[in-house]
Amino acid sequence: MNIMPRLIALTLTLLTLLPNWLHATEIIQPLIPSGDKIVILVRHAEKIPSLSKDPSLSPEGKLRAEELLSTLKTTQLSGLIATPFKRTQETLAPISENRALPVNIIEIKEGVMAHIEATVQSIRSQSGNVLVAGHSNTIPLIISALGGPEIDGIDEDEYSNMFILSLSSDSKVKLKHTNFGQR
Repeated sequence: MNIMPRLIALTLTLLTLLPNWLHATEIIQPLIPSGDKIVILVRHAEKIPSLSKDPSLSPEGKLRAEELLSTLKTTQLSGLIATPFKRTQETLAPISENRALPVNIIEIKEGVMAHIEATVQSIRSQSGNVLVAGHSNTIPLIISALGGPEIDGIDEDEYSNMFILSLSSDSKVKLKHTNFGQR
């Protein structure tokens, strides 16, 4: 029985899992020169199947929210931003509770573009790093409004994306796309 193919398969499997073990700080540190602000954007975690327009997180979503806390455990944050929907607020709840940081709710009643503008204004008004929980349709628009590149849309079944923007004082914007939690 040849063990070499099994060893190679095991090694490749472990290498594919490695990014899930990395914490955001390990990703962020080489990206962010000192003095730059970072904005971390995630889509809300998994929601319960519901006909409601405002469902809560599913058990998988609650686990992902805890994984977000673990992923960002050493990342300094000064602000948390969510929409009025439970799923975005519940995604940030573990970090909010752990760090005693309030979640700033940005209204969406005036339409998506007004929401994007208000979110960008809130991000820019804060002196430190900001974590934003948004939706598949708002995350790409926020990135673009902050000066980042256009990104592909986020599929309805994607919850592990993490977008890290570096905003420098000289108006340069860098974007890093990674994942957190289980895919």
